[in-house]
Amino acid sequence: MKVDFHCHTTASDGALSPQQIIDLAVQYQVDTLAITDHDTTAGFSTAQTAAEQAGVKLISGVEASCDWQGHTIHIVGLNFDVAHAQLQHGLARTRELRWHRALQMITNLDARYNFNVVNLREKIDVLVGDGVVGRGHFAQLLIEEGLVNNAQQAFDRYLKKGRIGYVASEWPPLNDVVQWIVAAGGVAVIAHPDTYKFTNNKLNKLITDFKQAGGQAIEVVNQSQFNANISRMAERAVRHGLYGSMGSDFHRPEHTWRGLGWLAAMPEQVKPVWELF
Repeated sequence: MKVDFHCHTTASDGALSPQQIIDLAVQYQVDTLAITDHDTTAGFSTAQTAAEQAGVKLISGVEASCDWQGHTIHIVGLNFDVAHAQLQHGLARTRELRWHRALQMITNLDARYNFNVVNLREKIDVLVGDGVVGRGHFAQLLIEEGLVNNAQQAFDRYLKKGRIGYVASEWPPLNDVVQWIVAAGGVAVIAHPDTYKFTNNKLNKLITDFKQAGGQAIEVVNQSQFNANISRMAERAVRHGLYGSMGSDFHRPEHTWRGLGWLAAMPEQVKPVWELF
C-alpha cells in the first residue's frame, strides 16, 4: 500500500486542483490519499468523484491551525465525518480569522514606503480564488511581482516575525481543534513536528497536552529517504503510545524535493495510523 496523508490543493494554498491531485496520485501509484487543505474540507469533497473513478481510496482530511502556548501548531484530521456540524463551524471560524490576518498584512505592506505592488488586495483575491487565504499566497505574489526569488526570501524579507508583513495569528486553542476532529469521529495527528523547532522537553509537553485532548497520532514520515528525523519521531511515537502517520505536505509541482507520495517506509516499530480507520 502506498499512502500520502498530507497534501494540498487549490482549495487552500496548493497549486493543483483536486482533480489534478487525483491524477498525480494515479501517476505516482498512490492508492490511499488524504487531501488535507488548510482549515477546509472543500478539496476533499470536490475530489471524491474523481478519486472513485480513478480507483484511489480517498480519506477525509484537513490541516487545522491552532494555538498552543503562543505557538501556531498544525493538526491534521483524518477519516472523520465531513458533515459534522461542530467541526465545520470551527473551521469556518478559523477561515474568518485567516482573512482578518490577511487584511492586516495587506494594510501593513501597503503602508511601507518602498513596497511597490499596485492593487495588492485585488491580486491576493485573484490568487486565493475560492480557496483559503494563507501566507503562502503572499509569498507567491511577491515572487510573481519580482520582489523575491523564492518563498524563503519572501518570508525572510517580508512575512516572518519581525518583518513588515507579519501579523500574529489568532487561532483556536489546541484542545478545541483536537476535540472537533475527535467529535467528528476522526483521528487527530500532530503535523510535521520537526518544523516547530522545539526542545525535546517542549515537544514532549505538546504531545502530553495533545494526548489529553484526545489526539492519537503524530507524523513520523514526511521525507522520501529514511533519515535521523524519522528515526527520532518513530522513537517518540512508540514512547508516547502514538500511532504514526505519513505525508509529503505536497503543495506545488515545482517543489521538486516534495513529491506526492514520495515517502520513506513507516518504521516497523510504529503502529500505522491507518489501523485506526
